Amino acid sequence: MKNYEFESLEEGYPILLKDLIENGSKVSPRGIPTREFSPVSITIKNPRKRFIPSKVRKLNIGFMIAELLWILRGSNSVSEISHYNKNWANFSDDGVTLNGAYGDRIFKYNCGIRQLAVENDTEFMNVKINQFEEAYKLLKSDPDTRQATIVLFNPYYDYADTKDKPCTNLLRFKIRNNKLIMTTFMRSNDCNLGTPYDIFNFTMLQEIMAGLLGIDVGEYIHIVDSFHMYERDINWMTDVINENPELLYGKTYDYRLSSMNEFSQMLRTISKIEDITRTDKNVDLNFIDNEIKKIENLNWRSYAAIIAVYNFRKYRRKQNELDILKQNITNEYKQLIIERYNQLD
Repeated sequence: MKNYEFESLEEGYPILLKDLIENGSKVSPRGIPTREFSPVSITIKNPRKRFIPSKVRKLNIGFMIAELLWILRGSNSVSEISHYNKNWANFSDDGVTLNGAYGDRIFKYNCGIRQLAVENDTEFMNVKINQFEEAYKLLKSDPDTRQATIVLFNPYYDYADTKDKPCTNLLRFKIRNNKLIMTTFMRSNDCNLGTPYDIFNFTMLQEIMAGLLGIDVGEYIHIVDSFHMYERDINWMTDVINENPELLYGKTYDYRLSSMNEFSQMLRTISKIEDITRTDKNVDLNFIDNEIKKIENLNWRSYAAIIAVYNFRKYRRKQNELDILKQNITNEYKQLIIERYNQLD
């Protein structure tokens, strides 16, 4: 196993790309020329430094945050996520849902039809489990537990014929030295298209869990059986390696929330903003601005504002409206949003 350890993803990402291009094994799954390391372990010592500020590999910040919210809602809806990245529609089996949606597996894991005791009788019921909440309960009741596990692979659905087999198999949490350590196990990870978004989402889950437990985040460990890059992307990724962008994190930002109630209220408010700005291109600016300001945590308020800016821009709303919404952005993405969404052209 190849092992890497970095302070941040922005520090480690060019190193990972360079090593993979120069030393990765040449394989061709599905006939596609690929460079691969198998397996790989990547440790991020400060998971709050989770974003890559590359101007060559420009991450879609609106999609990135929308996907996080989509996961946290436990959604598997194609329309909700393909609004931000139309390629997701290609992976749906029925045009309505996505088989491998992470949020659906984490917060509503389908255990199938089970026979359950109900009063003096039994009933057959479709059982779904909120694995995130169950992991939280384990960690809260026994801080030294080794059992806090979230499983994303579901043999019934994932050995079937489907366009969307989840790349992530399971998530593990443990508390050591009063910090929450998270380990992700993936069967496959495209270092160009997948890794930056996956590490963002999983470290956000880690930080949310840490906040609910009243502790700080520890290391994040990202283990991948097939860590790869398609050869068609080598020239593009070489430009990323040579870019040497200005580092984003002069300081880090705290996204922890202190209780399930605070987390639920925040998620309801920001999801309402996301839903309305995505589905109503003529929504009133003042209404959305006021809804954003209801979110007390400034970093999550910034996420809500970024989503609103993205959707206002997508619907060609006036530049002054975007500028008003952008005033709510105070987190690490402030300057990036100002630069990227400064003009509508």
